[in-house]
Amino acid sequence: MTTIPPVLHRSARAITPHEFLEALQATCAPRFPKARGRTHRPIALAVSGGVDSMALAYLCTKIRQTDHWFKVADHPVSNPFGLIVDHGLREGSADEASNVAEVINKKLGMKSHILKVRWGEVIGEDANPNDLPNVETLARYLRYRRLGTFCMTWKMATLLTAHHEDDQYETVMMRLLSGHGYRGLQGMRPATDIPECYDLHGVYQSGFIDDQRRENPLYNITPNNREKKLLKRDLRHEIDPAVIAREVEAGLRANVATAYLNDFDGIAQGNKRAPRLVPLEFEDGGVMVYRPLLRFGKDRLVATCLENGIPWFEDHTNADQTLTMRNSVRYMHRNHTLPVALQKPSILRLAERCRARVVSAEAEADRLLSRARIHEFGPNAGTAVITLPRLTFPTVPRKSSSSPASRQKRTSHYRHIAALLLRRLLSMVTPERELSQAAQLNHLVSMLFPSLTETHPAPDPKPYVICGVHFTPLTTTTIGHPIRWLLTRAPHVSNAPKPTLEFPDLVFGKRLGKHPSAWKTQGWSELAMYDGRYWVRLLHRLPCKICVAPFEAAHHKPFRDALGGADDRAKKALAAVLRRYAPGKTRYTLPAIYATVDVGGLLAGGDWWSDLGAAALQQPSPPSTQGGVTVAAAGGGGGGGSGDDKTYDGKNNIEEPEAVPHIRSHPSGNLHADRLEWERDLQDQGTLQLLALPTLGVALPGLEDWLRWEVRYRKVDYELLKLSKLGGDRIGRRELRERVRCLYRWRSLGRRAV
Repeated sequence: MTTIPPVLHRSARAITPHEFLEALQATCAPRFPKARGRTHRPIALAVSGGVDSMALAYLCTKIRQTDHWFKVADHPVSNPFGLIVDHGLREGSADEASNVAEVINKKLGMKSHILKVRWGEVIGEDANPNDLPNVETLARYLRYRRLGTFCMTWKMATLLTAHHEDDQYETVMMRLLSGHGYRGLQGMRPATDIPECYDLHGVYQSGFIDDQRRENPLYNITPNNREKKLLKRDLRHEIDPAVIAREVEAGLRANVATAYLNDFDGIAQGNKRAPRLVPLEFEDGGVMVYRPLLRFGKDRLVATCLENGIPWFEDHTNADQTLTMRNSVRYMHRNHTLPVALQKPSILRLAERCRARVVSAEAEADRLLSRARIHEFGPNAGTAVITLPRLTFPTVPRKSSSSPASRQKRTSHYRHIAALLLRRLLSMVTPERELSQAAQLNHLVSMLFPSLTETHPAPDPKPYVICGVHFTPLTTTTIGHPIRWLLTRAPHVSNAPKPTLEFPDLVFGKRLGKHPSAWKTQGWSELAMYDGRYWVRLLHRLPCKICVAPFEAAHHKPFRDALGGADDRAKKALAAVLRRYAPGKTRYTLPAIYATVDVGGLLAGGDWWSDLGAAALQQPSPPSTQGGVTVAAAGGGGGGGSGDDKTYDGKNNIEEPEAVPHIRSHPSGNLHADRLEWERDLQDQGTLQLLALPTLGVALPGLEDWLRWEVRYRKVDYELLKLSKLGGDRIGRRELRERVRCLYRWRSLGRRAV
């Protein structure tokens, strides 16, 4: 009996559809596990035309053929959609993009779309992007923004890229050469939020609220009929008829309205109790980038395309080792024999070990976070009150654990875990996009965790600012009682520009010949990011620009005086709200809505142009039409009139500088030209009037007829939100044991006294 000799397959084999589905399922975990997605949704593919992206496109066309109900993230896949980005950096890039789209459409039967990078919006129409020193960084920025905007427009929440094992090796090598730590050496993550789109609503960690308001949402989280029946049954079992009868009888005997006012309306009683604020909604969602090919090498992707007859297009600039650092690493790997420690298998194993270490450290930080207390988290003011857990060294019976080297090693490890915990807490309040690294939080760790300090004595608890967050101790150090810390947004510094959002005014052409009460809005504005924390949009019909900027002390007194007039209730309510939710300098970090001119007369129901054209209003003249422009009479449509509208031929925008001479060229256009010049003079004066504090729900009287707002808080970690809902009433295991021990001691002392 002879044995079969082993067969060595020297050529790579193609990736099968089942292998790809397993990799896709391991990469694209559900973002909302409780959501039910039964509707097939398209997914987007970033296709460059190379062998890796063409192999990805081919494998994605086999998803529905292999498993019709296969889910990517939260919903089944309908059809993949290829997105081809034309950077326009070299000759023939447009033709190459068209060829790639033709192959995808005809060979694979997949829909595609070519996205052209708009360099003129960033560097100007006359500049050449190839002359820029950071052309690759800028190209990446514009590429991801184009991809994210397209996915948002077409309701796609998944973007697949073709990064493979060789790309992972090159990335880790570049980071190793740059001196990164173990968190950077883990390489590219299989799943992450889309980068470079931090200020685009619906693209980066946002859009979930709008999705739930649609008739056919992408994420269906409403309970079905079966779940509703089970919920009703559980609630019915928890109801005690006797208790309900007593409550109903007691409610009928009492005056409910009077009881409510006496118990809860502190402002009516004059005891300066702050009214309860309606909490802001938290955003979530956005576009996710998945890399399902990280476990496959490039040779297998080439074999996949060759076996299935899929053509691809090579980018000749990738062969120039002097162009980019990635090209240099690729050339070194292919043309030189590197030491074993720098070869591909060793580097990939290093990345796996670093990734496992990161996962272990984050899991330990999560366990430590579960012992922390978030007594209060106020998204309206962006504040949080927390109590950190105690960190003590475990008692280990081994003698080696008491050595100085072992203790220093454990201390360094616990300090790193504490720094990861602080990074999680900083993410709730910070306005900054990137948080400080764990190594940069050493002083804060020593202050908040005195048992881990490396120098004795530990620093006293004092106010401290880092990552745009102000830490303030609320209680003094007491034996047996941990310190509560107030986390707020740090005050704005004078040498840095303050965050500002500007919204255009109601155009002059839509206000001509109409009384202010007849002015109509132009619709809701797009949601914009303010101060890295709030998504804001406005709906207004005011004749001036509106800006959102920090609440300033100079506008506090005029705003307070304009709230209630002779009635002090509104003033006391404002003082109580600021004292309760935004104490100290925290109130001057709140977003405020300003008008660029004084609109107090409009809010009071007055006219806008009442001081212009009074003499002309007495002698109205018939309208005249010249050159396609209908101009109302000089007195028609005054401040309180309702004259005819003006229509323009579209050649001249009324907001442009030449609009005034254009209007004056008509016999009866002098009055309207005077009004336009008067408004421009008001705008040039730069006078700001505080209209509202939107997150606190405080506004000038009458503003609701002219301006509305919607403010949402950015995405916050779900685990942190759960802890904030539990508040300070939760008792940990250690504290429970301490309370039980104290109870037994108290009972024993009582028995002895008896």
